[in-house]
Amino acid sequence: ASSSSAAAAAAVPRATPGAGEEGEELPRRCMQRLGRELKQIEAHRAKTLSEHGVELDLSDPSGTDLRAWRLRILSSSFDQQGSLGGQLRALCIDAVELEVWIPNHFPDEPPKVRVLQPSFKPGSFFVHQHGALCLELLTRQGWPSATTLPMLGVQIKNDMSQGKGTVSGPGPMGDPGPAGRSAAWAAARKIESAHSDWNSFSTG
Repeated sequence: ASSSSAAAAAAVPRATPGAGEEGEELPRRCMQRLGRELKQIEAHRAKTLSEHGVELDLSDPSGTDLRAWRLRILSSSFDQQGSLGGQLRALCIDAVELEVWIPNHFPDEPPKVRVLQPSFKPGSFFVHQHGALCLELLTRQGWPSATTLPMLGVQIKNDMSQGKGTVSGPGPMGDPGPAGRSAAWAAARKIESAHSDWNSFSTG
């Protein structure tokens, strides 16, 4: 188990605020939900990884910031007969790595998600500029508040598997830091405001 996630899970239910951008703290309701998520993630970590190829950890090494998460989807868990699984295997890429960012109104609002690596041709497999991942599930109208973070990871894997396009290579999909994060969220907002047919986003 991840040391940061395990440490944070051990501290729950103590509600240490998670610092957000510019030191903003997550609201108590959001913290309570994330505390439950942490416990469940640690309790079912091995099963989630073995059955779905999905792994979640806090990005913060200290385990005190519950806003940013690192999601890994093992390449071996994608359908190897599908386009995405085949390309990942051909390029010897072990996993698709994503950042899951928790907004203040989670779970009533969906997390924001961006791909960190590998690099995709923008528009491929629902991955757009700066790694912005644009799926109906990640919109307010498409987000069920009961969706857990592991369930989110599994659904992202399933949705990306149904897409099409090109994996450019094993490199990063943009700036991994705050600047890249802001650029990804701006790209996602632009796409969401301009389109309603989410299934049309993944073009070769």
